[in-house]
Amino acid sequence: MGMSVKSSSGGDEGEMGPVAEINVTPLVDVMLVLLIIFMVTAPLMMNQLPITLPKPSMVSDPNLKPEKLSVSLDLQGNYFLQHNDQPKEAVPYADLAARLQGIAQEHPDELVTVCADALSIYDRVVDLMAVVGGAGFSKVTLCP
Repeated sequence: MGMSVKSSSGGDEGEMGPVAEINVTPLVDVMLVLLIIFMVTAPLMMNQLPITLPKPSMVSDPNLKPEKLSVSLDLQGNYFLQHNDQPKEAVPYADLAARLQGIAQEHPDELVTVCADALSIYDRVVDLMAVVGGAGFSKVTLCP
């Protein structure tokens, strides 16, 4: 690497001083080399996960409505159960697992929606989801 020098604008033309300019050529060279390295190594770093996508299924009866099960928790710690179009029913915590297991035996592939008050204690919501999963349901979602 060299340093460019320029004559000073003063009266003496024989004196040369250092110039405070950045030499851009080495910088561009390094950036191009880094770009090429990243372009070559980026495809090698892609870890692909094996994903099995569900196959679309044809419903035999278009008027068949899917089962709806909703389990709710309010701010006071009361649990509610609503299945299909039935009204929401208060259920004691001690009876909740047994009721959910009974429904899971009839409809094991049913989607269960867990709803909780926004100010509910987090541990109670997690416990409710554990009870739903322990009852035999594998499809659990949360309310928006």
